Amino acid sequence: MKPIHSVRDLASRLGYSAERLRQLVSELDKTKYSHYRFWSEINEKTGKIRHFRIPDAELMCLQRRIKTNILDKLELSNAVHGGVRGRSPRSNALPHLNQPCVINLDVKEFFPRVRHYVIRDVFRRELGFGREVTHILTRLMTLDAQLPQGSPSSTAIANILLTEAVDAPLSAKARMIGARNTRFVDDLTLSGVNPRSLINPTARALSQKRLPIWRHGNKAKPKFKIVPNSERQEVTGLVVNGRNGPSVSRPKRDGIRAAILQAAALSNGPERVSALNSINGRLVYLRRFNPGSADRLDKYLRRMCEHG
Repeated sequence: MKPIHSVRDLASRLGYSAERLRQLVSELDKTKYSHYRFWSEINEKTGKIRHFRIPDAELMCLQRRIKTNILDKLELSNAVHGGVRGRSPRSNALPHLNQPCVINLDVKEFFPRVRHYVIRDVFRRELGFGREVTHILTRLMTLDAQLPQGSPSSTAIANILLTEAVDAPLSAKARMIGARNTRFVDDLTLSGVNPRSLINPTARALSQKRLPIWRHGNKAKPKFKIVPNSERQEVTGLVVNGRNGPSVSRPKRDGIRAAILQAAALSNGPERVSALNSINGRLVYLRRFNPGSADRLDKYLRRMCEHG
């Protein structure tokens, strides 16, 4: 895609007037919080709190247009699988099937650490966009000088940022040693006979954008893992030890069975309906990777409900 030099060109691509774009940027400078809704979510397993910043209807629409009409037209590395049409956790896991060693890396507090000046440099220096165009785009996609988690454009701009900074140089180094690398948003995976030599280059590439990797995690969900084939290797939540394809781990399948038992013990009512809906959703996901297990658990669910 050719660089966008003028605000008029930007406005035309987004279906907005140049005047309204400038006005919205001015509003965000003065009363930015009026354009966002805030809420938080606690991960029950890890205790980690995720803070979401959801834009209002107009800003949400505009950010989606930025993503569709501008960001999605920029070329990404083949290593990118998160937030890319036609790719998924499965496609991210496939390259790492049956590898001697799998390494999982995670960027520490990713979205808050992607600062506005890093995004500005991507548009201005790397893509050659005009100065005012760069200012407008950066302002429309950031909140408190960082990427808001919950914005439809955040993952797309993160992918563009990391493609040149991390994915491209890392892929070149991986090919030299016969290793493989993929990325799902801020989760990076390396695999091969000896992918350990790629850890420090990955950390250095990220640090140039002031993005540190987790060197330690917690027992529930370690952020940095080096796993040989003799142990269970997981990539974006899927087991990759086998040759036939990614699969859902045994503990997760056992978790579905346990949830069925708990639901069967509930009396008829909203709580049971909610539990059954959750189980059916988990079975749909399981069927994509382990259809046999999904069928058996589905039959078990029906049997337990009949007796319950």
